[in-house]
Amino acid sequence: MKKLLMVVSEAPPIQSGVARVAEKLSFGFRRLGFHVDLLSLPDIPRVEFGEFRLSSMPFKLNHLRERLSEYDIIHLHGPVPTFSDIFLLAGLRGLGRTKPSLVYTHHAPVVLTSPLLRPFLSIYNHLQERWSNLADHIVASTPSYGQRLSRYVPAEKLSVIPWGVDFNRFYAPVEKKHPFTVFYLGQIRPYKGLPVLLNAANQMPDTRFWVIGDGHYAETCRQMASELELSNVTFWGRLPDEEMLALIKSSHVITLPSVTRSEAFGIALLEGMAAGLVPVASHLPGVADLIGNEGFTFPPGNANALTQILIRLRDDPSLRLHLAQLAQEKARLYPWERSVFGYERIFARLTKLPQSLQRIRKPIEDPSLPTHI
Repeated sequence: MKKLLMVVSEAPPIQSGVARVAEKLSFGFRRLGFHVDLLSLPDIPRVEFGEFRLSSMPFKLNHLRERLSEYDIIHLHGPVPTFSDIFLLAGLRGLGRTKPSLVYTHHAPVVLTSPLLRPFLSIYNHLQERWSNLADHIVASTPSYGQRLSRYVPAEKLSVIPWGVDFNRFYAPVEKKHPFTVFYLGQIRPYKGLPVLLNAANQMPDTRFWVIGDGHYAETCRQMASELELSNVTFWGRLPDEEMLALIKSSHVITLPSVTRSEAFGIALLEGMAAGLVPVASHLPGVADLIGNEGFTFPPGNANALTQILIRLRDDPSLRLHLAQLAQEKARLYPWERSVFGYERIFARLTKLPQSLQRIRKPIEDPSLPTHI
């Protein structure tokens, strides 16, 4: 049995897009016969200042290196400052012939709103893209980021593998009941741009806005909604999956008003599309790739442009229905199995797994999460 260590910033029970990726990929890899362990940020002591996080990985690496040789593959997700980059630069050095293969999934650049940090982050992101070539294979989730990485990574080492959606679980008829409802799903952090949506809600008092999720920026957004007296906005917080599913299936639009390139794909958009919602999001690399012609994008931070799109969809039911049908059919093309099998081909090539073993479909009776090392 091949052993795989997934190194990722967030994993369940945390609720986020990255944690969903860790959950779905690890589950799929186990069904293919891999032994999977997880190493995530909560496993390593760290300090946080709002959006800025520093882990103690540089001080833990020597201890962890003793265990790394046990694995055939290290699947690293990044960039995460002082966490993922230490693996790229020094994580597998000194292991000799026992060195595992390193597959690096580059999610998005690190972007913070502080003007003081922007020059440093610009340098860091440039270096991260160059450092990615230190891995044995590099993966991006969208063509936009694949093209960006191709400046430093040769074609034979670079793949584009999109994330997925549990289509049957989210599926709902595209015909929705009134009132017209705009849905937000995700963590509430500054880069997610929720104030942009609240400003749009302020211009549409007769439209219902539902916000599902939580985070350290949630109280700031609730205070903003209170100051604007937005009686049409409901903050649901974190909900059990079944309650979230009931709400998303009865909505009309899924929106992602993110304001920086930290938003690289938008799994929540894909889930909304599967549920028969029209996707509306900021025009950002990766996100725009996903939406294509099946929804609308608007300039990041432009609440007026978002408002005009939402008004058009509210007042033109035939347009909304047409786009919802297109979006739902597109979501059908993104099963999680597609993501898992894409990585399986890379793993098989790097570890020289015999062809007869590549197609093992090993059902598992225990769907619990992999062990955290």
